[in-house]
Amino acid sequence: MRIAFAMINCNRRDGSARAVNEVAEILAGRGHEVHLYARKVEDLDLDAVRWHPVPGPGWPEVADFWSYHVAANRLLARHSYDIVHSIGCNTLRADVVTIQNIQPVKMRVLKEVGASEKISLPRRFTRWLYLKATCRAERILYTERPGRRPPVFLPVSRGVESELRSTYRIGNAAVRIVPNAADTRVFHPISPEERSAWLIANGLPPGGPVAIFSGGEWGRKGLEQAILAMAAIPNGWLFVAGDDPDRARFRKVAEDSGAASRVVFGGFRSDIATALASCDVFLFPSRYEAFSLATIEAAACGLPILATRINGTEDFIQPGRNGDFITGAPADIAVRLGALFNDPGARKHMGRTARGIVEREYTWDRVATLTEEAYQLAL
Repeated sequence: MRIAFAMINCNRRDGSARAVNEVAEILAGRGHEVHLYARKVEDLDLDAVRWHPVPGPGWPEVADFWSYHVAANRLLARHSYDIVHSIGCNTLRADVVTIQNIQPVKMRVLKEVGASEKISLPRRFTRWLYLKATCRAERILYTERPGRRPPVFLPVSRGVESELRSTYRIGNAAVRIVPNAADTRVFHPISPEERSAWLIANGLPPGGPVAIFSGGEWGRKGLEQAILAMAAIPNGWLFVAGDDPDRARFRKVAEDSGAASRVVFGGFRSDIATALASCDVFLFPSRYEAFSLATIEAAACGLPILATRINGTEDFIQPGRNGDFITGAPADIAVRLGALFNDPGARKHMGRTARGIVEREYTWDRVATLTEEAYQLAL
């Protein structure tokens, strides 16, 4: 097949962007002719995938999205492809759409947590414009229209599928869940010696136990609640991988709660696979996700998952087997995290189970196969 992907920026740092890189390379290796329409490309085999640069402003987000959207529609119209695969609402010419989140739903969640965010008015305004623009583009692409064949929708979780159906009138459009995945060659358990060396190098005791939180947008992902939970646990540490413009507020939460000595802010990590594999529990009290890629990668590294019952975790977590659900309340987080901190045998058993589930159901090869099946359905 001749396949064209539409994704604004492709790299292996961001969840949806990484999925494009992984699947595009696998499909090219299976004999398909794969094209990519993107602003920027990193860590992609351009001998296998043909890149079509899409020029335009990279900032603010609303200008980045809208200029790409217009240009991609125009550029894709000049060529004939069997499948145009859009990540979200990047192009109206999509035959297949991977859906990482539903923008009106995400907009409501961000509005709820936005009151406590200390960000500038220009930043707040441009983010609002971006969300309004993407909501409009989604509505145009996702809503059924007479005389137009609907795309095949590929939500990454059951929760996102439910949000798609409840937010937009999609008619009889085909919907297939295609989850996120992990590269099990990159994300895997490591030796005790490697683990100890990494912990010591990053200001953590080699004996642990250590929970790891990963990601940006800390308000939405529940870092404050995680820090307050740590203040109520007499042992253990929390490592925060990632960054946020409002980082000073979260550092103050750690200081005021008395947890500062056991919370390490590690910043963005180029060694995230080693960071995950060096810790004992993945802690993720997020309020909204589509299907957190970090959750799958942590499981691939052999970590039990403690997360809120949200999109993606509902599909992955099997309570008592590979982790457990938590509420957003610090007291509940403290009880469940403290129990795992005090039970190394349970941690190891859950971690092995989590790794096994990823190996069976959440690999990029399986995602590529499910994507191929969706292309056949679209054709």
